[in-house]
Amino acid sequence: MCGDDDEHDHDHMDEELVNRFLELAGRYNITPDPAGAGPPGQLTDENLRGIYMEGLLKAGLTRAINDAINLPEGERMDIIAGQSIVFARLAGLLAGLFPPGTDIFHTVISALMEGHGEATRIG
Repeated sequence: MCGDDDEHDHDHMDEELVNRFLELAGRYNITPDPAGAGPPGQLTDENLRGIYMEGLLKAGLTRAINDAINLPEGERMDIIAGQSIVFARLAGLLAGLFPPGTDIFHTVISALMEGHGEATRIG
């Protein structure tokens, strides 16, 4: 019985989070596209979740690199710098949807530092 309450609370929090997400996106005139790309069903399996997250990272990186290489020389560096700020802002917006006690913000900061380290190691 107690587990039922936990599941109900989780489902309620999940629905509340998605509603806040939709409201936030709506402020940018963005609406969901049911035909758009999305995760392959439920991502309860950690392997599937990891594969999905890696694909999402690659999709964002693909968009960023395609936008940058299609600019004339001399403009690319400013756009790449701006992209990093925009993606950091997006990460902050997504993390800000969660209640303060979830501590997702620290996980986002750790991921930001990990990504920064990746870029430094290839140089």
